[in-house]
Amino acid sequence: MNEYRPRHLKKDVIEEAVIQNNTEADEQYNDRIHEELDELIDGFLKENEETKESVKDTIEFSRISSENEESHKGHRGIILSVGILVFLLVFFAGFSMIHKGNRSIEEPAFSQEINESNPMDPKLRSMWLSNREISEDYIGQIIFDSGLIDLPFVQARDVYKEDGTPYIFYDADGNLVEDLENHTGNDVYLWTSWKTGEYDRYEEGGSVFLDFRNDLSDRNLIIYGHHFARDWDPQGKKQFTPLDFLLSEENYEDNRYLSLILDNEIRRYVVTNVFTIDTEDEYEQQIIRTDMDYDLNGNADPSFFNGFIGYIDKISRYETDEAVEDGDHLLTLITCIEHQPRYRQVVLCRELDRSIYTD
Repeated sequence: MNEYRPRHLKKDVIEEAVIQNNTEADEQYNDRIHEELDELIDGFLKENEETKESVKDTIEFSRISSENEESHKGHRGIILSVGILVFLLVFFAGFSMIHKGNRSIEEPAFSQEINESNPMDPKLRSMWLSNREISEDYIGQIIFDSGLIDLPFVQARDVYKEDGTPYIFYDADGNLVEDLENHTGNDVYLWTSWKTGEYDRYEEGGSVFLDFRNDLSDRNLIIYGHHFARDWDPQGKKQFTPLDFLLSEENYEDNRYLSLILDNEIRRYVVTNVFTIDTEDEYEQQIIRTDMDYDLNGNADPSFFNGFIGYIDKISRYETDEAVEDGDHLLTLITCIEHQPRYRQVVLCRELDRSIYTD
């Protein structure tokens, strides 16, 4: 964003108002100085329509007030107008430097660090390489700083592998899926272990997986994991079951940060919103967009994002003071809700930074 440099008020305008200390000159001056003030504010706040309108309301109020002054208003009108100009420019210049949305300038929306001479932590690198040897579909590890979740996640881009051979996978009842026509890559690991390729509903509960449409360069990465009822998982530790702790605000602070461990890359995130959606609500289903600028059919929809984020803020369980803005890279975690098959819990996260390493 280019630095905004306020220009000086025309010298002849001020001199004219001072020399011609009469009502006509004062009115002309006030009109011209307010026109210039409007122009300055328009230039300075062109990215924030709501704030601009609020400032213009203040300017209009000062204009009306100055028009009601009596004979001595000439000098007072000058002082009032210039005073407002100085105050507003200083205030909003300071405001824009300190904040963007709810973010401090000390906390940038996103940063990338390439560590060419600083390899990844050997334990994390060894973990990634070991899991990749088990399956080429292994993408990485999702780890909360608190230890709430520490799980591998995989991805099948289709029901057919890259070499053209079909995946072997199972439905919820353990039946081998033979008709692949009505299935996607998301079905491959729903009830199938990524380690063994066998049916697994009760031990680990299938696999945690990245949406089949996702590429790691997408703006919204979507990861799914099962939620187990407490009668199946009394400790609530399997798959994404622990995410239900985040439905309570009291558990947020301790569990707000997480990371994705990828191939020689670590991406850091903060949880911004926790909410539930109705799977039968077409609008709420839009959370599974991999790019918020396009709808689920691939049609351009650039105006969608800001409205949708506003909607999410309204349905969130609580406020986190973490804003999401257009252009952010997101991570969306989705799981079921106990005994409510129609609904899903969603944990939305904003990427803070990423570090890229070399071996």
